[in-house]
Amino acid sequence: GTLAPTLRPPRSVGVHETPAMALHSDILGDTSTLATVVIGGIIVAIALAKIARGPSHAHAFEAVVHARYACKEFNAGREVPEALLTKLIELTQRSPTSFNTQPWSAVIVRSPEAKAKLVASLAPGNQPKAESAPVNIVFISDTEPEKLLSPSTPDFVRNALPVFLGQASTPEAWAWKQTMTAAQTFMLAATAHGLATNPMEGFKSMQAVRDAVGLPPRYSVPVVISLGYEKAPRPKVSTRNDPEAMWHYDTFTQRGKA
Repeated sequence: GTLAPTLRPPRSVGVHETPAMALHSDILGDTSTLATVVIGGIIVAIALAKIARGPSHAHAFEAVVHARYACKEFNAGREVPEALLTKLIELTQRSPTSFNTQPWSAVIVRSPEAKAKLVASLAPGNQPKAESAPVNIVFISDTEPEKLLSPSTPDFVRNALPVFLGQASTPEAWAWKQTMTAAQTFMLAATAHGLATNPMEGFKSMQAVRDAVGLPPRYSVPVVISLGYEKAPRPKVSTRNDPEAMWHYDTFTQRGKA
């Protein structure tokens, strides 16, 4: 059955206590009433907290990862709100980079004139995608990251950075690696906010893209990402390899589950 507080007749007020003091004593004396109130309050608080949190972070992230795919045609007539684009920029800024050097930047292409130049620099197969997108992001890698160091940069970073650049075979390869973490963050953030993306690496030439957005030779472009709202949802047709063919344990020759 339901729990109900036990009601007792009020006792008389003592000589040295006020009516309020007597009422307080009655409530504390009724332990079953107090316990019911406390337990009920805790249950309500837990339920409200669960409602406020909604789905767990893990489930939300899984949904975003599975929802992202390359959009082939955007709704050209639907603009990306300025506030939403600003939010994506803020989230992308949280991407990790080696020693926090942040050797990347991006050119946001939106005007018709700028878009025409960028579209012309892309491979023919990518031109319709970029043309239909209201926004195109040219992700840029700085191939001279040592110029990003400030006077306050610790010596161990100054000494280690050339070593890391050498391990990556070329400064461009190192810079592309740093930039692609930001590009992936951008695409997942866009998906989480109801937008579609399409990453493209097919250009007429690297120099053509540089010229389109006015890049000095110091900078390289690993990817251009189109952004907007999808014109019409389509089935996902891309597949992924079996994890056992791609994930190794302890050594490269050890495949399968650990």
